[in-house]
Amino acid sequence: MSGKSKASEENSALSTLDLGTMEFMKWLVSKDANSGDTLIVVKDYFDNKYVILFDKSILKNIIVGYRDGMPWCMTCNTDDCGHVGFAICLKQDYDRNDQVVF
Repeated sequence: MSGKSKASEENSALSTLDLGTMEFMKWLVSKDANSGDTLIVVKDYFDNKYVILFDKSILKNIIVGYRDGMPWCMTCNTDDCGHVGFAICLKQDYDRNDQVVF
């Protein structure tokens, strides 16, 4: 069961898993094209522990932790916000390439 934070829905442009997944795709393209046209900036990634993101829509650092392999957004206090969607895709990309380039 997820516990959607009302504050995160009202303030962040990334209120759903799908929006986070779409933002990850934009991040991949912008990373390769050297453009900064994304709402998320990856600040740090620690495999299977946590990822630190910066959400430009709310101007805050976001921490998504992995507990037993399951991501949890500590900022939104939920498992189904866009930050979690982004973190899931980031982890899958890391697992494929064995590194995160940001």
